[in-house]
Amino acid sequence: MKNFGWILLCIIGGILMIVGSVVGSITFFETLFDLIEADVGENVAKIVSLVIQILGYIAIAGGISVIVGSLIVAMDHYRLGKFIIGIGAGMGLISLLIFLITGIVEGSILEELDQIVTETIHGSYGFLGVILTIIARMKLKKD
Repeated sequence: MKNFGWILLCIIGGILMIVGSVVGSITFFETLFDLIEADVGENVAKIVSLVIQILGYIAIAGGISVIVGSLIVAMDHYRLGKFIIGIGAGMGLISLLIFLITGIVEGSILEELDQIVTETIHGSYGFLGVILTIIARMKLKKD
C-alpha cells in the first residue's frame, strides 16, 4: 500500500490534535444558514440543518475524526475517508483562523498577546497535528 506512510502521518497528526485539544467549530456555517434560512423553503431548511448538524459532530471530534478518516482510507474508501479527514482537520484550522482574525479586529488579541502565545506554545502539539494532517491528506493518492 503506497499510502501507508501518509495514513500513518494522518494518524499521528490526529493523536497530536487530541493531545493539543484541537477541535473544530461550524459556528460560521450555522450563522450563514441563519441568514439564508428565511429565503429557502421549509423542507430545504430542515435538510441543510441536518447536514450542518452532522458536519458539526465530525468537526467537534477533531483528532478522532482524522484518525477514523485515516482508517477509512486504509480500508479503500478513499473519498469518504479523505472527506472526514478534511472536516476534522480543516474545521480546526478554520476555527483557529477565525479566532485570530476576530481577535485582531476586536483588538483583544493585542491586549492578551502574552496569554495567547503561552497557550499556543502549550497547544503547539495540536497545531503541529493539524499541519501534519493537512500535508498528509494532500499527499494521499487513490491506489
